[in-house]
Formats: sequence, structure tokens, C-alpha cells
Amino acid sequence: MRHGRISLIQAAYGVAMGLLMPFTLPLLAERGLSAAQIGLIRGVTGVAALVAYPAWGAVADGWLGRPRTIVLSSLTAALGGAWILLAGDDPVALTAAMSVAVVGAMAWGPLIDALTLELLGDGSADYGRIRVWTSVGWAASTFAAGLIWAAFGPAPVFVAFVAGSLALAGLVLLPLPPPDGQVASEGQVERPRPALRAWLPLLTTPLMLGFLAGLLLTAIGEHASARYVSLRILDQGGGIVLVGVAAALPALVEVPVFASSRQLAARFGLRLLFVGGAVVAAVLMGLVAVAPEPWMAAGLRTLEGTSYALRYMAMVLIVGVLMPRHLHALGQSVAWFVYAGIAPIAADVAGGLIYEAFGAEALFVLIMAAFFGGGGVVWLVLRGPRFGPQRVPPTEVRPPATPV
Repeated sequence: MRHGRISLIQAAYGVAMGLLMPFTLPLLAERGLSAAQIGLIRGVTGVAALVAYPAWGAVADGWLGRPRTIVLSSLTAALGGAWILLAGDDPVALTAAMSVAVVGAMAWGPLIDALTLELLGDGSADYGRIRVWTSVGWAASTFAAGLIWAAFGPAPVFVAFVAGSLALAGLVLLPLPPPDGQVASEGQVERPRPALRAWLPLLTTPLMLGFLAGLLLTAIGEHASARYVSLRILDQGGGIVLVGVAAALPALVEVPVFASSRQLAARFGLRLLFVGGAVVAAVLMGLVAVAPEPWMAAGLRTLEGTSYALRYMAMVLIVGVLMPRHLHALGQSVAWFVYAGIAPIAADVAGGLIYEAFGAEALFVLIMAAFFGGGGVVWLVLRGPRFGPQRVPPTEVRPPATPV
């Protein structure tokens, strides 16, 4: 019952995100905005999301609490989605509407991950098997939304996004089960806390800062790969269908990796999971750099789903180890600030300049170096039994179920 509820929340998160993120740029183009206007809107929404990550995390671990913060962010995203439907082709209105939608939606990843770890209690090794439902929801909604858009236009897709955001709010708003091994107290997983205590020293420890540095390098590589492998495919004569395949199939590859998270973490430990994912991505980028045909680049990009699943799963669990439970939302939000806030901006700016000046091969070699460098930093920083194979096996012993 407990795991089913968490899985449903993760699936709803994947569905809602799949209805928004792949379709914002096509919507702007469909409404007749120029490339310069689209770039400006993307920049503004990126800055808004950058500020939103730590703000949502601080509120969630502060006075409002995680479930209520997720509900508030979902209502914010729904408001932005409805505004997008009404904004027409006015660039200013679209910028404001998309900023509101993105600010709300970007809170879901770190906050739902923090809530998932709390609901799992000592069973955090099960995280990957729960997180797999986000990938399933994303793949299903993205595929369905593409068909709906082709048949009826963009409006039904964004109506569905509004409905998905409200559905996510409803799922979290209902009384949640207690963490594994604990008895429910007043129907809530946690009580809001009046203030954050001693959070800054925990976020600035050598372990946390070192991990964030390694995470930044690998995240720059990941975002540059996602953006410029598609451009490479087009430059080599591949069509938009091949680009779509290269973007969609990694989500399916993630599924078995997330599903086997307990076994992988128990055997290899969190440190090796993250570094192994970085090494896989680095090798793939080296192969993409020399791939002579677009279908080869697309196939290699698909395999990067394995790398993503390993690194993302390890990131969430490593932050869970580095931060105390009452600051998990803030810790996950700071990691996302680096991973999905700073890194995409660096990848967009530097990647475009390098691709244009020196060519695709040079860019992919540098992406490979970023993956190797980030993995090396994490390998050097995260030492000790907490990040080794001994981290997970104790969760195999579960407390007895509380009699009903």
C-alpha cells in the first residue's frame, strides 16, 4: 500500500512533466515567435527556475512542510499552464506564463524525491524501484501528447498538463502513509518545522561541496549531450524522427536500471554507481564523436539512459546520506540547483560556441572529459563506508508490520 502510493505520486510527476517540458519550445514556434524571442523566453524561465530550486527546498523543510509545498508548487504550475492557454502570441504574456509554470513544475523533482526517501524510511534502497514510475509516466505522456498535438493542436496538451498538475496536488494532499517502520501520527508523514537550523554548515561541508563540484561537471556533460547530439544527427543527414527516437528511447532504457537499484547499490555502493554512470557516458560520447552515420549517434544516445539512471539514482541517495532527514528537501533542491539550474546554462552557452567554432567532434571530446572529470572528483571526495557496498544491505531487514 505504502509503496504503491509513492509509485503513483512518482508516476503522476512523470506524466505532468512529460506534458510540459518537451513541448514548450514547439509551442513558442507554433505561435510565431522568432528564434531570438524564443531564446529570450528560455533564458528568463531558466533564471526563474534557478532561483526557485533553493527557495522551494527552504520552504519545504521550514514552516510549510514537504507535502504542502508540493501541493503549492502544483497549483502554481497549473496556474502557469492555464495562463499559457490564454496568453496567445504575446511574447511578454508567454514569458510570464511559462515562468510561472516552470517555477511550479521544477519544484517537483527534488521535493518528491525527498518525500519518497522519507516515506521509504530505512528502505531507501528501494528508491530506484519507485523512481522507475517517473520514467514510465514521462514516456507514456510524451508519446501520447505528440499524437494528440498532431491530431488536435497544442491546446489539449496544455489542458492535460493543467489537469495533471492538479491531480498530482490531489495525490499528495490526501493523508500520506507513515514512513516504513513508523506508526502514523495524525495522518501526516511530517509536521511543518518553524525554522531551519544549522543548514548552511551542512551544505558547505567538504563532502557536500566536493560532490556538488563533481555533479556540476557531469551535469554539464549530460545537458550538452542531450542538446548537441540531436544537432549532430541533423547535420549528418538524419531526420526529425530519428531525433525523436534518440530523445525518447533513453527513458525506456532507464526502467530496468532503476528497477534493479537495490541489487546495484548493495553490490557496488553509491560512490561506484555515480562514477560508473559517468564513465559509461564518457565512453559513449567518445564513440559519438567518431560515429560516421546519424543512426549510430542516435543509438549511442539511447544507451545513455543507463548512465543517467545510475547517476540520478546515486545523486538522490548520496544527498540523502550527506544531509539529515529534516533537511532532505533543501539538500535535494540544492543538488537540483546545480544539476538542472546552473549546468544547462553552462552547456547551452559554452556548447554552442564550441560546436560552431571547432565542430561537433571537439565538443563531444570535451563532453567526454567533463564526464571523466566529474566522476573523478566524486571518486576522490566520497570516501568511507557510507558510500560503499555496506551502505544498503541493512535495509534488507525490515521492522515487523504494525498490526491493524
